[in-house]
Amino acid sequence: MKRINALLLIVILALSVFGAPLAALADSEEVVAKVNGAAITRQQLLQQLEAEYGVYALQDLIQRELVRQKSEELQVSLDEDEFAETFDLITAQFGGPEMLQLVLMQNGLSEAQFQDQLRFSMLLSALTRAEVQASEDDVLQWFEQNRQAYDQPLAVEVSHILVDTEELATELLAQLEEGASLAELAQEHSLDPGSAPNGGYIGLITEGLTVPEFEAMAFGLEVGAFGVAESTYGWHVITVHSRQEAKAADYAEIADQVAEDYRRANAMDVESYLNKLQQEADLEIIWEPK
Repeated sequence: MKRINALLLIVILALSVFGAPLAALADSEEVVAKVNGAAITRQQLLQQLEAEYGVYALQDLIQRELVRQKSEELQVSLDEDEFAETFDLITAQFGGPEMLQLVLMQNGLSEAQFQDQLRFSMLLSALTRAEVQASEDDVLQWFEQNRQAYDQPLAVEVSHILVDTEELATELLAQLEEGASLAELAQEHSLDPGSAPNGGYIGLITEGLTVPEFEAMAFGLEVGAFGVAESTYGWHVITVHSRQEAKAADYAEIADQVAEDYRRANAMDVESYLNKLQQEADLEIIWEPK
């Protein structure tokens, strides 16, 4: 994803205030500030912006036009569902809408500007993938080389209660077998700070993710059964909620996703791609910085 440059976005906005032609604004003698009675005009402001940041703003506008033309040529458009999902993910990573707004405000950006830059970056990324030639043989070979990433591994969905003595573990096991709630017991007794607040729930685990003693018990239990295992962390009272058997991926079922993964892995980085577009374009720079 292209790095979001807050200053550049602000400069571009300033150079095209309300969509009016720059030349018309440059002729304006509207006063934008006064310093001890001395006026600073909009003309002075825009001339300063043009002198200091005009090259960067023009470069950004050129790149956006190149991307627009290429997207029309390749008939590539932004997937709105993917955009919404990505924006929601970013929002969540910042800690929610309010935190995102705070970060944007601190960087002088509006949400509309941020979304515009995100749309541009995602469209640019989609173009880099669309340029990759993905023959069926190439994609199939990629699938075979990366089959482990597509195969469904053996996994179990587990919860546990971690305690420091065998005596307490045995007592809790007896209560569970008599119908007690593992979630309630975990919240009351478990020493695991990660799972205790969630009633001992860990979720799906695959082989190699947990300590050997825990893994051996978890993968050896029947669904709904309880067991006790000792590890370096203490005594675990474990239950298995569900079991997901290992399953080899069927290429025919996921061919489209594999092809997209192949394109993503072999696409040019966005900066190199923008340079390529610019080198291939019939580009004439008429404006000269003052």
